[in-house]
Amino acid sequence: MIVANSEIRPGLCLLELHAPYIAQAAQPGQYCMVRCCDTWATDPLLRRPFFVHSAQRARGECSLLVAARGRGSAWLARQPAGATLDILGPMGHGWEVRPNVRNLLLIGDGESIAALTLLAQMAIEQELAVTLLCQFGSDAAIYPPTLLSPEIEYHVTTPGSGGKPPTELIELVSDYLSWADAVYCSVSFETAQTLYQRYERLRQKHIAQSLITRPLVCASGACLTCAIETHDGPKLICRDGPVFTLGEIV
Repeated sequence: MIVANSEIRPGLCLLELHAPYIAQAAQPGQYCMVRCCDTWATDPLLRRPFFVHSAQRARGECSLLVAARGRGSAWLARQPAGATLDILGPMGHGWEVRPNVRNLLLIGDGESIAALTLLAQMAIEQELAVTLLCQFGSDAAIYPPTLLSPEIEYHVTTPGSGGKPPTELIELVSDYLSWADAVYCSVSFETAQTLYQRYERLRQKHIAQSLITRPLVCASGACLTCAIETHDGPKLICRDGPVFTLGEIV
C-alpha cells in the first residue's frame, strides 16, 4: 500500500510503501516488478521494473523512485496515498559488499542513482564511508541531497550534451580511486567501458561492480530477451544481474 507520494520534481516522484516483506528482504541493487494499471485493466500488460530506493525495516516500509516516462510509469506516478499496488520482488542479484570493505565509491548517471541509494543507506547504517559521484543532464535533474544521509559525501557534475561519455565524471573518479576499497557503477555501458579502460585499478579483482540496464520483460528468465554475453558465458540480466563484476561485462 502507498503511504505517501511525494513529487521531487515534475515527472519524478518518490513512492513510500508499506510492504513489510520487501522492506525486510530487499538487498541493495535488487528490483521489483510493478503492475502499472488498474485492477481490472490489462493495458499496459507487462509489469515495469523499479529499484528498491530505500528501506525502513523496523516500520516495514520501502520506497520506489518513479520517473513518468511512458503509460505504465505515468500511471504509477499518479497513484495516491492509500492505493494498493501489485508488486513482485525483490528480484535479481544486487551489489555485494565484502566484509573487509570500509570505503565505498558509488558512481551514478542520472535516474540510475535509484540503484545506489539503498546501498548508500545500508553502508552508512553499518558505519562505512560512502562517496557518491553523479552525472546529471542539467541542474534541474539533480537528485536532491536531502534524500541522502548527511554522512554521504555527494558530488554532482552536469556536463554539456552531445551523447559522449561524461568526461567530468570520469575525471572526478580519479580523485577517489586510491581511497576506495570497492567501486559500484550505476552508469551506461559506454561510461562503464570508458572507466574500465581508463583506470587500471578498476581492472583488479573484487574492486568494481557495474549495473546493466535493459528493458526487463518477464523477470524470470523465461523469455531470454535480457540475455547477454559475458566473459563467463551467457547470462540473464533479470536473474544473474542486474549487477555484475565490471570485468565480467566489459
